[in-house]
Amino acid sequence: MNPTPAPAEPPTLEDIAAAGARRLCDADRLKKSSDDLKEVVLAALREGHLKPTEVAKASGWTGAHVRKMAREAGIEPDERYKERADRLKKAQAGEDASDQA
Repeated sequence: MNPTPAPAEPPTLEDIAAAGARRLCDADRLKKSSDDLKEVVLAALREGHLKPTEVAKASGWTGAHVRKMAREAGIEPDERYKERADRLKKAQAGEDASDQA
């Protein structure tokens, strides 16, 4: 994003108010687009025809964020992925225990 060139005159209160209004409008649009994306991501996860990693990558969100949203929405991991996740948790727990020893 290119910075706005400095005006010849100092900004007025109206200039500041207008910039603040634009910011609020942009924040509202960002919130709506994030909410819309969340709905699409959760629908894809519920459907189950796409891999969760593909959904996360396509969304632009991290896998961890998508997993958190899914769990909060009551979407549990598919059995194929749950077994792998359990193995990783056990392996990580073993590494943590050996680090503390």
